[in-house]
Amino acid sequence: MELNSIADRYWDAVNALAPTIATVRGVHDHDDELAGFDDEWASEMSSRFRGILEDTHALDTSGLSTQEGITHSLLTHQCELVLSQVETPFLRASIDPYLGAHTRLLSDTRQNTVTDPAQADALLGRYEKVPRYLKEALTLQRANAEQGMTPAEASLKRVLSQLDGYLASSLSDDPFLALDVPGDRAAWRERATKLVTDTIRPAMEEYRQGLIAEIAPVARPDDRCGLSWIPGGEEIYASLIRRYVQLDTPAEGIHAIGQQWATEINAAEWVEIGARALGAETRQEVFSRLQDDPDLRFQSQDHMLTHAREALERAWGAVDEWFGARPETPCQVVPVPAAVAPAMPPAYYMQPPVDGSRPGTYFLNTYAHQERDLFEYESIHFHEGIPGHHFDRSLASELEGIPTFRRYAQVYAHTEGWGLYAERLADEMGLYTSETDRLGMISADAWRAGRLVTDTGMHALGWSRDDAIAFLQEWTPIGELTVAQEVDRYIGMPGQALAYKMGQLEILRLRTEAEKSLGDRFEIKGFHDTMLVNGAMPLPMLSVAVDAWMAGL
Repeated sequence: MELNSIADRYWDAVNALAPTIATVRGVHDHDDELAGFDDEWASEMSSRFRGILEDTHALDTSGLSTQEGITHSLLTHQCELVLSQVETPFLRASIDPYLGAHTRLLSDTRQNTVTDPAQADALLGRYEKVPRYLKEALTLQRANAEQGMTPAEASLKRVLSQLDGYLASSLSDDPFLALDVPGDRAAWRERATKLVTDTIRPAMEEYRQGLIAEIAPVARPDDRCGLSWIPGGEEIYASLIRRYVQLDTPAEGIHAIGQQWATEINAAEWVEIGARALGAETRQEVFSRLQDDPDLRFQSQDHMLTHAREALERAWGAVDEWFGARPETPCQVVPVPAAVAPAMPPAYYMQPPVDGSRPGTYFLNTYAHQERDLFEYESIHFHEGIPGHHFDRSLASELEGIPTFRRYAQVYAHTEGWGLYAERLADEMGLYTSETDRLGMISADAWRAGRLVTDTGMHALGWSRDDAIAFLQEWTPIGELTVAQEVDRYIGMPGQALAYKMGQLEILRLRTEAEKSLGDRFEIKGFHDTMLVNGAMPLPMLSVAVDAWMAGL
């Protein structure tokens, strides 16, 4: 069918767009390549995706099945997102510790897996291209800065810290040498080591020096950290809201929703549960007790990892009553790589690759374990692992009979909304071990509500970095280390922080409407499976899927 042919073209194009991510996915067609940043590369990619979009629009959709309709709508949505990204120079070459050019190298490379020596050799070809890649990135970043589209100083500091950490790290921990190579590993490592010492590390140092000399002097200070302070920033932020939220809610409306949840709904929950957990009478007393109790900190990195694994084992034992579908692949828990850990979030998840060479992986940030709040981490485990991202992402990767791109589509409001929904669902499932751990669930929810406030505050309403930090410190008990990390994350990744709470609220709305509509016929397993067995979808499409499920009962 022509639709499937177009879907295959999109899958090929999206892997060519981001070769490092393709390798992590287990797609090895581009192992010797790196993305570009110049106008020629952008024009080529724009033309390719625009052609796919035009051909998708030209299809006759009258006879499409439900699954074909999802494929058609998702193709349209994903192509529009790629075009927005590629055709916006500021977004094409971000300077931030999460989506930056250097991060794609350091973070993605460490996750690479190969199944034969030829794939490992192809990666050496990619290593050779690192100098060109970083030079092109710096050239575009310089051009952006000359037009007033400068990075935030907070983001730049985090990037320089990551580069410093990498350049000071031992070769024994170098991500470019971490590959498990079939065949003659010693010979491959010898060639790779020479590339690291003679090519990659000098290129990273040159990139670092370029950022210091050419970008740092014009970086936006902390009181002008948001997109509203750069030319075209309002339009860029609006496009990012469409990318990450997909609902017709303006920044001011999202800000108001966050304020209501953080300062009213969650504020009341702090007092209610805090009285039972800690005997506290006020929100401030709850926060003080949570922040000052040394027993609510982790004792070691191993303590953090064991805590996660035990929570996921407990969750897996409870899923039968709540899900019909469940992933076949296991969920492994590993620490975030030390070289990038200081600037990375508390945790994140990576779904299994296409070639099945790695299971679903929950990365837990064990950096500064003694400053991590123990009471928050059960909710984090349920969000990133079971029944959160390990279910939505690994189930998606195992789906059959649909185009491959749908199994790996990144639709943040659905996936991150599901992760946050899973934290509350875990409470319904009886998974939290104490009332204090339930406070961690409220903390996580208030944190995501605070993201709505701080992200829109900085990028649409002119808030400073200090304003955002102050809001989170007032309305959540999140530790100082994490608050600073998270605010800097929102500065560097505008809009992404909105996906969590807005997605969760839409899933809760759909569940409430289904319960009211179906009455005694409502079945929680069926609702949850509807959320998961079609892969990730924009929120409006999720609503259509729920309507179809209800109509079929």
